[in-house]
Amino acid sequence: MIYASSDLDGAAARFEAELGLPAAGVGVHAGLGTQNRIVALGGGYLELLAVADPTEAASSELGKALLERIARHGEGLFGWAVAVDDVDPIAARLGTSVSTIAREGFSARLTGLTDALREPFLPFFVSRDPGVPDPGAAGDAGGLTWVELAGDAARLERWLGAAQLPVRVVGGTPGVRAVGIGEGELRTR
Repeated sequence: MIYASSDLDGAAARFEAELGLPAAGVGVHAGLGTQNRIVALGGGYLELLAVADPTEAASSELGKALLERIARHGEGLFGWAVAVDDVDPIAARLGTSVSTIAREGFSARLTGLTDALREPFLPFFVSRDPGVPDPGAAGDAGGLTWVELAGDAARLERWLGAAQLPVRVVGGTPGVRAVGIGEGELRTR
């Protein structure tokens, strides 16, 4: 899950104070103008994502979408990703390109990011490079238990292929509405 924030440290402090969920580290995404902190949930993670360099962000697809999200709606749930072993077969099935994202200590290959930014109820797919540990494994919050989305259910089903995920689709403006974290939930603002 990705949570857009205009203040990375403030969001991290708020998540820890209000939900008891600590955020680790700060990673700057090379060439994207974005930075993140990870809230490990023990079976998935919440990525707090903010702009590190507005000029660089304005020239990257992810950074531009983040700037727009914050300007139009403020902080809140921004998008989601599905971890897979290999993005290549998914990219071939969907006809999407593969890109790389990197920050200190982490690199991964992505596919479907362009579509997910354009249609925010769709996830993008990520495969961590060999030797890169799962950033969500260390937490003990009960993991990501479900995702609530607004959007085209048939399109989502085709996009996910055979993946069986705990997703529910509701009416409304397309996007991520809420996520279950253990026994609790986080709703978009």
